[in-house]
Amino acid sequence: MPIRPENRDRYPAGWPEISRRVRREAGQRCERCGAPNGEMIHRGRTRERCAVWRLERAAETDDGICAETGRIMPDTGGDAVTWGRPIRVVLTVAHLDHHPENCARGNLRAWCQRCHNTYDAPMRRAGIAARRKAERATGDLFDGADTAFADHGPLPSRSRAG
Repeated sequence: MPIRPENRDRYPAGWPEISRRVRREAGQRCERCGAPNGEMIHRGRTRERCAVWRLERAAETDDGICAETGRIMPDTGGDAVTWGRPIRVVLTVAHLDHHPENCARGNLRAWCQRCHNTYDAPMRRAGIAARRKAERATGDLFDGADTAFADHGPLPSRSRAG
């Protein structure tokens, strides 16, 4: 996943090697759905709304793989699954606690972009909402401040008692 510029300093200097090691230890496959790193796959949904994937190079012969369990899903040919366009799997490394400083192996997972995005979605929504709220608050405080008293002339001076 792309690292937000404001978070770059939170990652350790050895992050690229840590990330490579985690992906290597996972066998270059998503630790959640099993999608292989770098391969072109099709993602789809069964009639029962189960998320599945299959390799593009063998799309006519391969059974689908359940994206939730990694198990083979037979009979995913024909109209049993609505398949999407082919995509290249990009294996990423997720921090389970969302703290980039915590690079303990138990806190890291090698996940494809779909699984990583699904896991991060609630945290990402909260971050977007917080940034929007901060932008609105700043705007509320300072937007139009230079014209707020334009019709009323200068503010009266306060005299100090005492």
